Amino acid sequence: MTNKLPQEHIAQCQGGLWVSEREWIDFVSFWPGMPLFIKRAYRDEVMIRIIAERVEAFYEEMERRMAMVMAA
Repeated sequence: MTNKLPQEHIAQCQGGLWVSEREWIDFVSFWPGMPLFIKRAYRDEVMIRIIAERVEAFYEEMERRMAMVMAA
């Protein structure tokens, strides 16, 4: 109803733009009986940098924990 990309899908779309290295993505939502909703979203470099940093932190923590398990 606001003609905006739903907040709960923004990080997913920006993550998709990050890994695909694309400039934009079309978010499409369909529900029977409702009008088709299409919203173009463009790269948000600040958010993409935050996502990349969090993925790197996750990977480092995973590696640390795997090393602990393998050493046991």
